[in-house]
Amino acid sequence: MRVLILFALAALSVILTTQANAQPLKICLVSGSFEYESDTSLAGFKEYVEAEYDAECTLLSATGWSDLPGLDALDDCDVALFFTRRLRIDGEQLDKVKEYIDAGRPVVGVRTASHGFQNWLEFDKLVLGGSYDGHYGKGPTCATEIPADAKDHPVIEGIVPIRSRGSLYKNAHNAEDTHVLMRGSTHEGNEPVAWTREYKGGRVFYTSLGDQNDFQNRTFLRMVTNALYWAADRPVARKPLPPVLEVPKPSGTLSFAARTREAVDGEDGWQEKALQVELPIAETAILLCDMWDNHWCRGAAERVDELAARMDPVVKAAREKGVQIIHAPSGTLFFYVDLPQRRRMQAAPPATKPPMKLIEEVDLPIDDSDGGCDTDDERQYQAWTRQHPLIEIGAPDGNGDEVYNFCVQRGIKNIIYMGVHANMCVLGRPFAIRNMTRLGINCFLVRDLTDAMYDPKDRPHVSHEEGTELVVQHIEKYWCPSLLSEDLVKGLP
Repeated sequence: MRVLILFALAALSVILTTQANAQPLKICLVSGSFEYESDTSLAGFKEYVEAEYDAECTLLSATGWSDLPGLDALDDCDVALFFTRRLRIDGEQLDKVKEYIDAGRPVVGVRTASHGFQNWLEFDKLVLGGSYDGHYGKGPTCATEIPADAKDHPVIEGIVPIRSRGSLYKNAHNAEDTHVLMRGSTHEGNEPVAWTREYKGGRVFYTSLGDQNDFQNRTFLRMVTNALYWAADRPVARKPLPPVLEVPKPSGTLSFAARTREAVDGEDGWQEKALQVELPIAETAILLCDMWDNHWCRGAAERVDELAARMDPVVKAAREKGVQIIHAPSGTLFFYVDLPQRRRMQAAPPATKPPMKLIEEVDLPIDDSDGGCDTDDERQYQAWTRQHPLIEIGAPDGNGDEVYNFCVQRGIKNIIYMGVHANMCVLGRPFAIRNMTRLGINCFLVRDLTDAMYDPKDRPHVSHEEGTELVVQHIEKYWCPSLLSEDLVKGLP
């Protein structure tokens, strides 16, 4: 009889667990980090989670430093996420938070949660297992890595290393029972930035990442969502991704004036030549090369800001006429994981490449051997985390570096390049002018929507603008014609 009772209880437990897991995950999002605009970030996160997972979110927002209403929602949630900063709540409200945590309920903490309650700073060490001691200087991008013993953890499922523009928090003396899932580093230091542990039997996850830019990073959003399900001891209930809509083939012709350079006898050896180009829109793409949100060189970053503002309306006009737009922000594709534009590029099957054309080229006319920065920035590092936010990524666009595969799939024979830098990425990336020309793609450069990494202190000791023009002329001589953005827009049907 006793065995039967135990068996029945075990079966009932399985049934109840199965029923609980079949319900949407109930998430309580607790917001109160004014410096990081947590209300905006968590509202966007709520929209993301509810759209892509079987989950329901309740967002609680602090109305001031000393008031955090609605905490009764903690009573019946499955997991709580805290993103507060030095709130001075006390009495019944703080007791409500402590009651939730002391009951061994699951906790996820984001960034300033380590010092989220000024009247309970012990929360960091006691619950999160952290040792927050300020942060390193702002400016350098934080690069992350996933330790070998964390790669199989459920929170890291589908996660790749990312970069963050938020300052790196110091957490050098964490509790011994923390399991580090991700570390971050700048030139100043290396620190854990995401870890798990248990407190009073409840699962705890914390990440010191989480500035405004991180909450637009799709990989970061997925990691935090994984953490919510893990903390609640629930399997991740992800909805199927919507199908990528097929983009219809456009009609019409793109016509524009261009220029190239021909080898001739004489002192200079080259002569400028005008062209009139006509391209079927269905066979033409515009590619934005490495238009990042930031750069290690201040001068380069400032010029890209200006380029992005001028580039976006040109891209919009071309998109409206059916020109395929390809965004290729190298090294930042983690930011766009699972978006339709990213999946559109990934879905292109591997294409068989023809023999590469042999094209001879002399050295560039400028010296960029020291990085080519024209401002007082000497330390080179990967400062970029995404494409420049001023440039819209439209619904029919592609986003990725699988450019040749995509071109073959779409029947694209012509690529018009804009972006940076003309002497580096625009020429040298695997999807850039040199490689695509050798593969038989007809390439063109928009010469007023590009820039060069060139310092006038270096050879040939001309202005930055003249250095960029020399690189454009070099491309015209050996690789492809160039055009002006004004003529591109005028040439749209």
